[in-house]
Amino acid sequence: MKAYFGLFAGMALLLISCSGVKTTPESVKSLTQKVENKNFTVKVQYAQPLSGKQIFLTSEYALTVKNDSAEAFLPYFGVAYSAPYGGDGGIRFNEPMTDFSIMPNKRNNGWDIHFKVKAPEDYYEFFLKIFNDGSANFTVNSNRRQSISFMGEVKN
Repeated sequence: MKAYFGLFAGMALLLISCSGVKTTPESVKSLTQKVENKNFTVKVQYAQPLSGKQIFLTSEYALTVKNDSAEAFLPYFGVAYSAPYGGDGGIRFNEPMTDFSIMPNKRNNGWDIHFKVKAPEDYYEFFLKIFNDGSANFTVNSNRRQSISFMGEVKN
């Protein structure tokens, strides 16, 4: 009986959370322009370390793509294989991107974006998924740290 209640409660929460998402043709067109022009910001709400639980973020963290550069102000939770002396522990840079690629995802409800950044303290590789409703998630791979994933929304 408890299993059915848990399943019912989980489904109800899923339906309630999905009911607030409104995708209009205008919002999809605006988002498409931002993505294709490489001019968008993902405001991060959750972090998911490779080995750990999902963490709700209470501070303003973001990943911004503007023209041929990326700017990251992100926290880091996980194992660092080596860290720069006196570093703040997060993922922070404003550097040019290389190997940028963008393509519609398989379900044609968003985009898959990939790029690399050579920052002074590390080399990062980003795998983004942006959906038509404005939600986004991405994974950051690094030479000096375990991978970490983030979830959020595309904002102006």
